[in-house]
Amino acid sequence: MSARITPALLLAAVGLMLGLLANPARADFNDGVAAMVTGDYAKALESFVPLAETADHAYAQYFLGRLYADGRGVEKSPEEAAKWFRKAAEKGVQEAQFRLAGAYERGEGVPKDLEYAYGWYSVAANLGSAKAGVARDSAAGQLSPDSLKEARALAADLTAKYGKVPRATSVSQ
Repeated sequence: MSARITPALLLAAVGLMLGLLANPARADFNDGVAAMVTGDYAKALESFVPLAETADHAYAQYFLGRLYADGRGVEKSPEEAAKWFRKAAEKGVQEAQFRLAGAYERGEGVPKDLEYAYGWYSVAANLGSAKAGVARDSAAGQLSPDSLKEARALAADLTAKYGKVPRATSVSQ
């Protein structure tokens, strides 16, 4: 009895192989989140770093930012945290946008800049973050009328660029 590969069987095999190739990143990411939650920061880093650096995985970048911001498993580094938050923020990760705005507001890892804080809070608020809307309004109260005008223009620009969650971020990650 000879085995015959039909087009349907070949298509199913290719689909299965593609699924197996796509799932390791998802499994590695989920393993990283589970490790982070349980306090196994070495394992979390082992999962997140390759995904963040080579797969450009937005949520791995966000969680790396959190690890650096808090000094969990790594030496605390506001600069590294801001770097990873920015990468994730530019891919539409709302919480990364909020945290990057906070870094600008406090001058942690980036120069203190209330206009940029206002801008990034605005982007996160545009994506539905209520706390970002409150923080944006608070930042606005600290700006002069001219600075607020500049901040609103910056916010419009940032929102146009980063105020949507790209399909690649929402679906593949």
